This record gives sequence, structure tokens and C-alpha cells, in this order.
Amino acid sequence: MDFSKESIFTNARSHKKFGGEQLSENDIKAIYELAKLAPTANNSCPLRIVFVNTVESIERLAKCALDFNQEKTRTAGTAAILAYDLDFHTNFTTLAPHMKQPTAHSGWAVDRLERYALANANLQIGFLIAAARALGFDCGPMGGFDSEAVESQFFGDTRWKFNCVVLLGRGDDSALHPRAPRLAFEDACRIT
Repeated sequence: MDFSKESIFTNARSHKKFGGEQLSENDIKAIYELAKLAPTANNSCPLRIVFVNTVESIERLAKCALDFNQEKTRTAGTAAILAYDLDFHTNFTTLAPHMKQPTAHSGWAVDRLERYALANANLQIGFLIAAARALGFDCGPMGGFDSEAVESQFFGDTRWKFNCVVLLGRGDDSALHPRAPRLAFEDACRIT
């Protein structure tokens, strides 16, 4: 493992092309074991992941991608379909026993549940990317999928909502473009 800022941030890149090698089940589990340590409000842990790890399932996922993402998806041997669970709160008895179960009468309207789940799942997604990079894998985070197709193909009878996909494995460095600029501190931040 390499927890250096170089491996996780400064030298890491978002890959758009991979070599097609699948991660082992142990590698997938190792990524999750680190990613699950992400902080979330009240330890809510709303992130749900479907690891796509066969040629056939990668092809099913590619068919759910918008045109420009289909070939990128096909180059990966492994992908993580990332979702947020609208029923995340049903785990509060285990994960956050100090919390009351949200109900329609407790101020947890559906839109509040969804915003809460999405925001906290996004925190966990950042940790998943950092975990994969720390374990030596490249990542290709991407949107550009038909959400309804992904949900019907991969989520079954759940209340999981599609968020994004992260391709995982060994990226093809020759397909990288120069890193695009980022906003300066003065343009993106305030100190009050």
C-alpha cells in the first residue's frame, strides 16, 4: 500500500482507457475495507456498490453507457457501479443506535432522505477512489450512463439510486492527456 499524497493525489490521474484485466476478489474486498472507513453523518453509510467483474457483466454495463462512454467501459476488467440507498436508515439500529428511525412523521421527507443519502455516499465515493489508488490501482470515475438502465440491470428489487461508475484496474498511461488546470485557492475558497 502506498498512502503517499503522490499516489493518491498529485501523480494520480483519471483514466479513460484500461488494459482489461480483472481485479481479484481479494483486491475488490481490500478496496471496500478501506473505503468503508469514510466518515458519514451519523455513520449512515448509504453507499452501495455493485462490482462488475466479468467480461459479460462489463458488456452489460457498457450497453447502459451513453455512446461516448461505451468503449471506455469495455476497456475495463472491473468497474464499480456506485449508488446510494434510499433505505440507508434501516441500518441505523446497527450503525447508529443513538439515532431514531426516520419516518415521514419525524421530519425525514423523501427529498431530505435522498439529499442526505447522496451527500454521504459521495463522501464514501471519494474514499473508494483514494483506497483504490492507495492499493496501486488506477481509477476512471465517470457519469454518462442511462440511470434507469443501470438500475434495472444491476440493482434488482432495491431502493438504490445510480450515482456514477468508477472503472478500476491498470490504466493505459499512453491514453492520458495533460492534466487540465484546476481553480486557484483564491477562485474557489474563502476564509472568514
